Amino acid sequence: MPGLSRRRFLGGALGVVAAPFAAHATEATEELARQLREAGSLGRAVHLPPGVTAIRSLDLPSGTTLIGARGGSILRLVGPGPLLHATGVDGVTLEGISCDGGHDAIEKGRGLLDFVDVSRLSISGCKIRNSSGHGVNLLRCAGVFKENVVEGVRDAGYHSLDGLGVDIAGNNVRDCGDNGIMVWTTRAGSYEGSRVRDNTIADIRNLSGGNGPYGNGVSIWGAGSVRVENNRIYRCAYTAVRNNAGHDVAVIGNDCKTFGEKAMYAEFGAKRSEFRDNRIEDAGGGICLANADQGTDIGLVSGNTIIGLKETHPDKDFSPEMFWQVGVLGEKNCLISGNIVTGPAWIGIVLGGYRENIRVEDNRITDADYGVGFVTGLRVGPGLIARNKILRSRKAAISAMAGPTFIGGDLLSQAGDRNWRGLTLRDNTTA
Repeated sequence: MPGLSRRRFLGGALGVVAAPFAAHATEATEELARQLREAGSLGRAVHLPPGVTAIRSLDLPSGTTLIGARGGSILRLVGPGPLLHATGVDGVTLEGISCDGGHDAIEKGRGLLDFVDVSRLSISGCKIRNSSGHGVNLLRCAGVFKENVVEGVRDAGYHSLDGLGVDIAGNNVRDCGDNGIMVWTTRAGSYEGSRVRDNTIADIRNLSGGNGPYGNGVSIWGAGSVRVENNRIYRCAYTAVRNNAGHDVAVIGNDCKTFGEKAMYAEFGAKRSEFRDNRIEDAGGGICLANADQGTDIGLVSGNTIIGLKETHPDKDFSPEMFWQVGVLGEKNCLISGNIVTGPAWIGIVLGGYRENIRVEDNRITDADYGVGFVTGLRVGPGLIARNKILRSRKAAISAMAGPTFIGGDLLSQAGDRNWRGLTLRDNTTA
């Protein structure tokens, strides 16, 4: 049989369909669609040939398994996208494929790979590049997105809305116009359950503007029970991890460097936020749990290392009230413990907002203008500052604040006033 190699014959015997179209074909959409329909009905995979295969936007059937060749298979979009898409199917597997959008037009809000209501979605070992929209766009999908490269994307590298729990692991997401990884839900507090782990996310810009929705390594809106752990996040226009209105979001063990704003946020209704064992360097601020007046409540900030803070102004409307060069800021029902903040910094830790039930314990703060600052006023709640080691403060170890302005003396000096409303000091040291 001319042209039928032993490898192809054995592949067919093992339940693998090798796509017969030539890699140099001008356009192979219909042939690939036919192969996928036939293979899917038999529970078999389709193997792409090496080289470039040009296709128009392709709707994938249920049971699709599409695998790239060892030498490299490129699917290149011809005409408007998405490149690959599916709606309401069970089981789509993409493995070892380079997906190239060629910067052809993709509808706003969609991705080069675009899936809706797909259960058992698996995308692994793929390259997704040159998209004028998102790299990957998912709506109500579940599955795995692992060990992929996403680069050269106009919007977000990975965008999921109302996900059903996706393991987002070991990916390299870089050179994106708006966000690296987005995990959003339409309703705040909805259970989402994704894990964003062991990824490298870098060089994220803010092409769409605004004062925070874009320019983040990991962006969470409303999603519940999401874990962001052991990622390396570098050079983002705004933050490494921004949790806006998410509930029970844990941010653990991430290495983060160079940000135009604060490195990590829980804000605008975020609840039960956890920031633990992260390392932050070269940012406008460290970790901020803000907007208690709009529902942000309950937070743990523990074991983080924050160094080399700087004053930045990524948005012209930002004012001194943004508290630049602050290691940690909490407002309501927060435990801030066991963190290391090393200057340069303006303030190591701030008990902000109306200072409602904030405990600052066992932290080490070095080379800040002010070690710990706490707001004052008639509406403030209780605050505890205990067993902190505050070294080489340039202006005061612990001091009261009215907005961004410091008032009174150093509470750890002989002249310091220790009778501030609701505040308890215990066993803090400066040596």
